[in-house]
Amino acid sequence: MIFSSIRRNPGLWPKTEDTTQRNRMIWFLLSLALASLYGMWALQQAFASEYVVQDDARQHIFWMQRFVDPDLFSNDLIADYFQGVAPLGYRWLYQFAAMLGIQPMIFGKALPFFLGLITTSYVYWLALEFFPVSFAGFISAVSFSQSIWYSSEHASGTPRAFLYPLLFAFIYYLIRERLLICWLSLTLQALFYPQISLICLGVLALRLIDWKPQTLTWASNRQPYVQFVAGMCTVGGILLYAQTQGDFGAVISRAEAIALPEFQPSGRNAFFGEGFDFWLKGRSGLFHERGFTPVTLIPGFVLPLLVWLPIKSRFREQVSPKTKVLLHVLLVSLGLFCLAHLLLFQLHLPSRYTSHTLRAIIGLTCGMSWMIILDDLTRLGVFWQAKWLRHRSHEAQPKASSSEQVMLTALSTLLAFFIVMYPALFLERFPKVGYYDFSGQQQLYQYFAAQPKGSKIASLSIEASNIPSFSAQTVLVSPEHAIAYHKGYYSQFRQRAEDLIQAHYTSNPALLAKATKAYGIDFWLLDQTAFDPAYVSQNDWLMQYQPMADIAIRQLEEEQPPILQQAISTCTVASAVDWVVLAGPCVYAFAEQQSDRPLTLSIP
Repeated sequence: MIFSSIRRNPGLWPKTEDTTQRNRMIWFLLSLALASLYGMWALQQAFASEYVVQDDARQHIFWMQRFVDPDLFSNDLIADYFQGVAPLGYRWLYQFAAMLGIQPMIFGKALPFFLGLITTSYVYWLALEFFPVSFAGFISAVSFSQSIWYSSEHASGTPRAFLYPLLFAFIYYLIRERLLICWLSLTLQALFYPQISLICLGVLALRLIDWKPQTLTWASNRQPYVQFVAGMCTVGGILLYAQTQGDFGAVISRAEAIALPEFQPSGRNAFFGEGFDFWLKGRSGLFHERGFTPVTLIPGFVLPLLVWLPIKSRFREQVSPKTKVLLHVLLVSLGLFCLAHLLLFQLHLPSRYTSHTLRAIIGLTCGMSWMIILDDLTRLGVFWQAKWLRHRSHEAQPKASSSEQVMLTALSTLLAFFIVMYPALFLERFPKVGYYDFSGQQQLYQYFAAQPKGSKIASLSIEASNIPSFSAQTVLVSPEHAIAYHKGYYSQFRQRAEDLIQAHYTSNPALLAKATKAYGIDFWLLDQTAFDPAYVSQNDWLMQYQPMADIAIRQLEEEQPPILQQAISTCTVASAVDWVVLAGPCVYAFAEQQSDRPLTLSIP
């Protein structure tokens, strides 16, 4: 229906200023249709199997099963930590969904579809506020929609999934001077993704200054002051209250992080590096790794150059002065990026302050950049056409305005086709949203799900990362949950990991028995290759825990079977090609029988 309307109404294609509401709605609906299509493709991945989970959801959503059954994850360090650091609004939303009978893992899969539609809507209408050409809004909306569906944060259903709709909502209502709704969007940012609220609070601070040519003065009216004070009180109050919700010790300092292998390039929390990559990519850098997909976003970078060029153009004149708010966002983002590096890790990760806002800015500006570029190409083409026709004076020359419109329509049609077909033509997999299908280990998850609530599972396997999500059972450690920013949490986590590595590979039965008893281990989950030296030496996560990892490798190379390996024949309760499960009490009894001295020591 939309395409037939376009064919019937060629006026839908770009004009100097597009104020026809019907045209705007058609391009808006087309943008939403494509965003819906991308979201449906993502939903197909998400619900392909019962054992599909988004990567980050294994950290930020698994513990919310407590909302359905409060007896789950009792005395669980990992669940307590991720619940404690979860933003308040995010936590309340999932709790409300659970009250309605929606399982958190299901809700987390469905939520991004609707957030994607909201984001696309704000991008489209914001783009029109900056540049009143519907086709430019379509370019921005579709390109940005492709970008977020080619990135894991939006599809995760975690706090990062809310940052774009809340950021765009704030900017939209700010420039339209809808002050109450603008304040509400800022409040929601503090409740869902506090880093974005700090950026928007900085934007309000910059509005206290009148940016006049060659002079800066304080704002003469009281509205910006009221906005800033209200925002400061709201954001400050929410963040101060959030600090009281979980006590996991001080945040790790720069000096402490440098000394830990976890923060080195191959570590679980890789941060430090060398050269320009440190400042450009990763957790420490300016840009997101997939921030320039699709490439149709990139012209957004050159909008200032296009506008400042001394070239007369009908479309350059349509760029609204309202775009200065994007400059404010950029300046605040860069300032907080530098401050986050200076106060590492007090403001968490520096990249959180620039990677998302840079993507948002180029998403909003790419449409107008493309229109200026197409218009310049059109005018150049018409110029050469006229020059060629002068040599053929016996032919009637078309009017310049008519030629320009035909050529601009043709170029716009090609661009629209390129943008719409971009995922199919250039992306190997789309959407690429970080969903992983673990249905191959269905038997393992079903086995643990059938065990009593609160069972404690000790494992060095990567499967330990999935058990809380799929089986709702407690694991002592896992690679996915090895987050090292809060010392109160990670000091306990690291001690557990070192103790388990030692117990896993020791030939001293006393150490295995003590670890099993001290941590109340109900099950040991072992990979079938767990006693191969390469299992440890080629595992970057395990190699972080020194000297235990190196000691384990030496013990395995001595070809003396660890006590846990010897217990397999006696204590196995479930097994498959890739894994074996041992009963914790049986392992303790077996180790005690093998010990030639009393078991008197305990592991803290």
